[in-house]
Amino acid sequence: MEAVSRPSLYLTPDELIELTGRKLVSLQIKWLVTKGWKHEVNAVGRPIVARSYFEYRLGSGTNPNERRFRPNLAAVSAT
Repeated sequence: MEAVSRPSLYLTPDELIELTGRKLVSLQIKWLVTKGWKHEVNAVGRPIVARSYFEYRLGSGTNPNERRFRPNLAAVSAT
């Protein structure tokens, strides 16, 4: 049985280059700040962008901060 590989929770360095159009880390961070992208800088000075946020910003995901509606099925079940 093969292990299912999942994408990382964060964009890869290559994906950040593609997103920002910049190879230098300092310019990637500047681009992210200028464009208002939420990110963190890790211990080695690289920008970290959550994949879920990337998908949300590009319109292919849901807002990671949005509460999802979940019906209370116990309230409608027959007793």
